Amino acid sequence: MRKRGISTLISVTVAVSLGLATTAEADATAESSVIPSMASEASRGDVYVSPSGKKSNPGTASRPVRDLSDVRRVLNARRAHGHIRVLFRGGTYKLGQQEWKDYQAESITFRPESANAPVRFDGRKAQKYWLVVRPTRTKMTLTGLHVAGYTVGGIFLRGEGTADSQRVIGATVDRMVFTGLGTETTGYAAVHLNYASNTTVRDSQFIGLANGKCPGCMHAVYFAQQSNDNKVTGRNGFLAISGDAVRASDYSNRNRVEYGSAFAMTGVNAVFSAWRIRDRDPRCSAGNVFVTDTDWYAGFKGKRIPAVMSGQDKEYADTCPHPQVTSERP
Repeated sequence: MRKRGISTLISVTVAVSLGLATTAEADATAESSVIPSMASEASRGDVYVSPSGKKSNPGTASRPVRDLSDVRRVLNARRAHGHIRVLFRGGTYKLGQQEWKDYQAESITFRPESANAPVRFDGRKAQKYWLVVRPTRTKMTLTGLHVAGYTVGGIFLRGEGTADSQRVIGATVDRMVFTGLGTETTGYAAVHLNYASNTTVRDSQFIGLANGKCPGCMHAVYFAQQSNDNKVTGRNGFLAISGDAVRASDYSNRNRVEYGSAFAMTGVNAVFSAWRIRDRDPRCSAGNVFVTDTDWYAGFKGKRIPAVMSGQDKEYADTCPHPQVTSERP
């Protein structure tokens, strides 16, 4: 399905199918329940960002910076290592792919400055991901933001190995909105995990995600490269996603999709599939669970698909001795 068709599909069917906001309303939905803006200048742990910010600014409310490289510079200068808040002023950000390398702090939260000023990151079909997060044990929360128009995905938690020091641990993706990710030739995942553990994805919306060349390659949430003990929980919405909404591969284990989310016109194999992929880790994943009250869903092209499926590329001659993903009743 072409991207124009997906956009039309979203505008007509979102509210009916899932009770979600339309794309135009998604920004406001993402902002709900976010703490109102602070009147004072930024404290030591608060850094303000604006579409019109400047690199040389100190990151205060009156003199915000422009992107995350500026935020790191400000935090290093302040030597702030407690609870960090990166507060995005309302508007549309058209930046290059952002990257966050480990910054030692008790926690760091990326969120809108105000509940009344939606924040949208627009990849303009020119950038791969909105944000790539390198190995970190700092508790990271991304909340209330809208990510749209990136070619490969939204957030990439990019760990580098199985040791704790090489993982991205304990991240939270909360009340985020992802729309229009992927292109006619590319697309991977709105939330993509490599060597990530104890991640929580909750109360977020995934709408119109598609890879035209390889429809089954695009997912909302992808647990890859030994990403273990992660969960999708709360009231998430999944609509018009060309690939399976949730995918696990590369010996990723004990990941859960809890009961409560809505799925429509999503998936080609299953809602939650676990897969062995050629030329990658050949071991069979285990302990992945989808909590659901039904065995069948409507797939991306209207075909009925199962809740879960364990599969593998045809290059594998053997099969797994156990299901890589199972379903449970709530």
